[in-house]
Amino acid sequence: MGSTTAPTQEDRAFHLVKQVYAHRSIDRALAEGRLTDDDATLLEAFITEQQASRGLTTVRINKLIYLLVNWRRFLGPYRTNTILDLYAGINRLKGGTNQRGKPFKQNTLHDHIILLKRFYLWLIENEISTVPIKKVKAIKAPDMDRNTKLPEHMLTPEEIRALIKAAANSRDRALVAVLYESGCRIGEIGRLTWERVTFDAHGAVLTVEDTKCHKTRHVRLVMSLPYLAAWRNDFPFEPKGRALVFITNRKTPFQYATTLKILTNLAARAGLTKHVTPHLFRHSRITHLITQGVNESVIKLMMWGNLSTDMFGTYAHLTGRDIDREILGHYGVTVAAEAADTSLEPRECPGCHTINAPTARYCTTCHRALTGESIATIEEMEADLTAHPQILRAMVEEMINEKKRKGEI
Repeated sequence: MGSTTAPTQEDRAFHLVKQVYAHRSIDRALAEGRLTDDDATLLEAFITEQQASRGLTTVRINKLIYLLVNWRRFLGPYRTNTILDLYAGINRLKGGTNQRGKPFKQNTLHDHIILLKRFYLWLIENEISTVPIKKVKAIKAPDMDRNTKLPEHMLTPEEIRALIKAAANSRDRALVAVLYESGCRIGEIGRLTWERVTFDAHGAVLTVEDTKCHKTRHVRLVMSLPYLAAWRNDFPFEPKGRALVFITNRKTPFQYATTLKILTNLAARAGLTKHVTPHLFRHSRITHLITQGVNESVIKLMMWGNLSTDMFGTYAHLTGRDIDREILGHYGVTVAAEAADTSLEPRECPGCHTINAPTARYCTTCHRALTGESIATIEEMEADLTAHPQILRAMVEEMINEKKRKGEI
């Protein structure tokens, strides 16, 4: 028997990650002799304090555990390492390989070394290690490589449109449209509840709980409104309160694997050759907003809820628009403005002014044609009826007979 109540956040975590999973890596490392009992005790104590004092999420805690356990591949027991041991371990890490036999990427090296410094500062503070504190603080980690995406990796507006058209149901169309236009992280979409969605005269607003930056963001939706509204109408429960917006066909909460499978299948159906991941929608949306000239402060507030974020530069490098304009202008070269890509603009009905989806061919309110192709189709039908009035008479007679059969007249 199916559930009679809508699933909520409490029913299942979106990211199915439990702290016990990472603790198993400690047990496994102990069994294999990669950790000593003392290492495990120190690691558990450090993690417990970090979780209590810094309010870290389970995902973050698990990452810390994995990194510290991995450090023992390159270092001796935590308690007995000297500063020279730390230097040697860092050099071995930089020249080492991951579990797949590939060199560590720059950002992985950064995360390892930053955590090693924090862990040893904690050991020193608690008088467990005698490593000189000044020398630990002086250790430099590689800078984060924020240029991991290239412009050609981004989804184009036309590709977003193709993904929407490839969807076979209102839920999947809403998922693609909202995920893109909101620029939300996939976990934020997976945890989104109907009480956090407000429909108004201009579209809809999401109140997004940013668990990464610990802020609440105001996100305006326009293009995706018709898709989200259609899904709300088809939602199998009352779309209100703490009910999750996106649920599976079995009426259970979405998980990361669920969304990844949906998007992968849609990409295949749409004929996309790019590697489509949930986070690519956020990358693409921010890049498009920058390219379209949206105010930097607006983008920062919408995507990070923070005017001082340094993450903006991660995406700004993906467009050379400002550089080209300034340098060419310096040489007196005027660059013609590029025509705006209208493939994802909502279609306003010229008759009743209803805001329709970018993929709509006819107005959902008055059924007026919205595209040149649709208008041409209607004109052809009108021409046929004018040329062959008997067709129209037959249609009217059939409608009258149908109403008589139903007892309506």
